[in-house]
Amino acid sequence: MLNIFRRKPSAPAPVQPVAEEAPVQGEAGRILYKGVAPKDRWDQIEFAFCSGGVNYFKFVAEVNVPFQRAVAARDIFTEELWQINPDFLRGWNNGLINLLMDKKKKDDKKLYEIGVLASRLKEQMEMSVSLLRQLKLATVVYFDEHENPLDYQYPYNKTKLEHWMKHNDVEGFFLTLPEYAYLPSLTEYSTNFPTYLRAETLQSLNNLKHIIGLQLHDSTDSALMSSLESQVEMLSNLNSWSKGQSMNTI
Repeated sequence: MLNIFRRKPSAPAPVQPVAEEAPVQGEAGRILYKGVAPKDRWDQIEFAFCSGGVNYFKFVAEVNVPFQRAVAARDIFTEELWQINPDFLRGWNNGLINLLMDKKKKDDKKLYEIGVLASRLKEQMEMSVSLLRQLKLATVVYFDEHENPLDYQYPYNKTKLEHWMKHNDVEGFFLTLPEYAYLPSLTEYSTNFPTYLRAETLQSLNNLKHIIGLQLHDSTDSALMSSLESQVEMLSNLNSWSKGQSMNTI
């Protein structure tokens, strides 16, 4: 599925480390990559930024991006294209079926809830810009020296996002991602990032909680339920974090 924080890693995810050794600098003071990637890949990687004492890097060119990271990025771009998370859509469909099959509810109550479901799905699909998806995409694009850049481990990158939120010292880097180049102006999104993120996460939280409430725990796919609940946890953390922000930082 396309849920960026759902898949299981090929190996247990390590705890987010903090760089202890001084970074290796090259010509003109550039910070050079000296991480766990094979050495024949080092010249394909360049420094991007530092957050909380940890240096983050990215591949110099898209052609250098390994398959696993390319797949993770593709999944997010697909979600961006359709403006909907597929697990949310599956949960929505299950909820609708459960609602229609519920013999205890009166028809007028069912019609009302179907209207609410349809309205919230429409809201999700009409969200033109998702800051949340850009944050998730940033976990694909940027990596530290302790993670394997040839792979993409979902739990590890969840902690990486939490690390950025905790230190809040990277100003607006997500707005420099390639797919935002077409936007006429980034000023409003940059200066009001916490407000937009808080509104988006609150809307998504309300929609997800409604969907989860319509699931039948004895028959619903356990993996789907786990995914939906994981999304609620992450959205809650992002929403709480955004309330304390007043600058265009992440």
